[in-house]
Amino acid sequence: MYKYNEIKTVHLEISSKCNAACPMCLRTVCGGAINEQLPLKEMSLDNIKKIFSPTFLKQLNRIYLCGNYGDPATSKDLVNIFKYYKEHNPELRIDLFTNGSIRNTKFWYEIGKLTHSVNFSIDGLSNTNHIYRRNTNFEKIMDNCASYMMGGGKAIWDYIVFKHNEHQVEEASKLSQRMGFYKFVIKKTGRFFSNTQSTGKDEQVVYDKNQNVEYYLQKPLAEKYQNKSLEKEKSLTEKYGSLINYLDKTPISCRVDKEKSVYISASGNVFPCCWTANQLYPWYFKPKGSPIWNLIDKAGGLNNLNAYNNSLESIVNGTFFQETLPNSWSCSSIKNGKLKACAKTCGQEFNPFQSQFERSESPKAL
Repeated sequence: MYKYNEIKTVHLEISSKCNAACPMCLRTVCGGAINEQLPLKEMSLDNIKKIFSPTFLKQLNRIYLCGNYGDPATSKDLVNIFKYYKEHNPELRIDLFTNGSIRNTKFWYEIGKLTHSVNFSIDGLSNTNHIYRRNTNFEKIMDNCASYMMGGGKAIWDYIVFKHNEHQVEEASKLSQRMGFYKFVIKKTGRFFSNTQSTGKDEQVVYDKNQNVEYYLQKPLAEKYQNKSLEKEKSLTEKYGSLINYLDKTPISCRVDKEKSVYISASGNVFPCCWTANQLYPWYFKPKGSPIWNLIDKAGGLNNLNAYNNSLESIVNGTFFQETLPNSWSCSSIKNGKLKACAKTCGQEFNPFQSQFERSESPKAL
């Protein structure tokens, strides 16, 4: 894989904390109880200074904060961290992804002065957004978005389409234009997929905190809002006999290896990407029961991948990045050590993540 001095982009999860309880996020069990395996952590400015030296910052083009589990706006030191970044690399592009329903307008005004763009995940209007973005407040989100734009930032409205909100897409798009959003992005979620069964699903159960069923999320009815990769599952099953057979056989071409991008979690753990990192704590596995732990153990344990205890350079140039993970891609099957997350995300014929972004409204070059 790439070496430390080649890294150009960092995907930073600065906090694993979040105010929301989105049912398709591994932070909760389908929107209900908090995932007990997940460490609730937040990076401090001192943590950031240890990992991001001025020299390293100068070699970067971009840092983006998009939570695997948490919302970056929960970080208490976020404004000062961004000022530190800009002090040592004024040209550094900083992008942030958030549900927008946390902190106040003063905070978002300051963030507008420091970032290139913020993607606000708003999946509906006042009567629907909370169905997926549980525990969020639509009116507060709109105020925060407006304040961010007043600070000079480029606001992007990300809209995941479900059955319950597909009738509002055009109305939301027009609202985004009236408010001055830079872009309105229609997202066709690839999460109607069972990772344990390796098959698509038509609905997603939503639990309360006591694990009682509250309701179900359903795919959009309109074909133009459906994720084409999930439909392609049918043809792959016909071609290979099952989707797991496809994942066994597909060659892997690592996306972040080409992009020279590295992922750093709120606990300081370093992985090539968020897809490998989120295999650490899925609630549907027993603790350390996910296959990624076999590779971590081969490379000497998770402590060897932690940037609080090791230099980022030694981690990226070390065994896990340069040997253990890349070698797993040539394993004969998932059962024999090939990571399902790698085969699913970076295989040749099936990519639900990339297929999310096939249509957007009011596109403008960023």
